[in-house]
Amino acid sequence: MNPGLGVFSVIRKRDDALQMVRAAALTFYAVSIALGVTAWFRGWQDLVDAAFYVVLASLMWRFKSPLAAFCLLMIGVMRFFVTVGVILETEQIVWAYVVVTVVVLFAAIRSIEATLKLNGRFAAESGG
Repeated sequence: MNPGLGVFSVIRKRDDALQMVRAAALTFYAVSIALGVTAWFRGWQDLVDAAFYVVLASLMWRFKSPLAAFCLLMIGVMRFFVTVGVILETEQIVWAYVVVTVVVLFAAIRSIEATLKLNGRFAAESGG
């Protein structure tokens, strides 16, 4: 696997899936930092999402949990609907939220793929 590709890489073997889970978790940590910064300017509610991302990404990374990855996707879907709702209500686009939403949805989908492969196809290839 090319380590420079992160969540954009192809999963062909167990090591690729492990790297994908790591890259997705790091992506969620970065999103949490970004939400922490936006919370400073836009309100404490972003800290709730950031906390969920940190906790669930840590569980996903540590236990290779498809459930944690799926929960991350569900939070991303809720964030999508909230972002669209805010845009429709205020007629203002908050680009930080749009970028966070796209990144979260993409990373969550890829993390689900990686964790399912780790617990399914690659489960027999125990890495230790």
